Amino acid sequence: MPDNTDGTPKYHQIANSIRQQIITGELKPGDSVPSERRLEKDWNVARPTAADALRLLRHQGYVESRHGSGTYVRADLPGGHGRRFAQPRTIDVSFSGVLEVLLAEETSVPSHVADAFGQHADVPAVRRQVLVNDENGTPSELRTSWFTKELAEQAPLLLDRTKSPTTIDEYVTAQTGRKPSYGRDQVSARLATANEQARLTLPNPSAVLEQHLILFDAEGNAIRFDESVYPAEVWKLLYPYPLS
Repeated sequence: MPDNTDGTPKYHQIANSIRQQIITGELKPGDSVPSERRLEKDWNVARPTAADALRLLRHQGYVESRHGSGTYVRADLPGGHGRRFAQPRTIDVSFSGVLEVLLAEETSVPSHVADAFGQHADVPAVRRQVLVNDENGTPSELRTSWFTKELAEQAPLLLDRTKSPTTIDEYVTAQTGRKPSYGRDQVSARLATANEQARLTLPNPSAVLEQHLILFDAEGNAIRFDESVYPAEVWKLLYPYPLS
């Protein structure tokens, strides 16, 4: 068990240790990782702390849980660590169009965002929300970005609505030394909420596409969680692939 006195939360220390074993190849794709019970004993921590460490690794994309079996190193690991890892693809996280910052506030983080940050639900976090309009003035995206309170304390202008969304990543890197290294996204379809219908000028009911994008630094820690909502007609997914 590493001796760490820099104030890093214990569950982060545990996750960092396991992630390093994965990156170096000590733990290979398909290998089992220590159970909550084993981590509890080896690191002298409570069971919830051990569970938080494994949850953080799952949301970073390094491990997966198999019901009734345990937790294992994923085969499709995040990019940037050699050929064992999944093929990278480019994710455009920039803004295009006319931007209107709707929110820049401190509020409680919802559970699905807290999981991505490896935190518990309802802890304070910073939320910024931006409405993107196309060249014709038609709303094309409603993006909500979440940042941990700890990061926001180092980058206080995240709470300034006049801070341009196009400069946020550069500003956060300058203030914290943390730079987005890779991302993991998930796209799903659902019906728009009443607020989304109003912001995106959609009829009721309307289908929307929702993208959850988590940006990680080189150490595998989440920097930002984006929730982008798009009218169904403005997003097309194109994945070229070879045929055998």
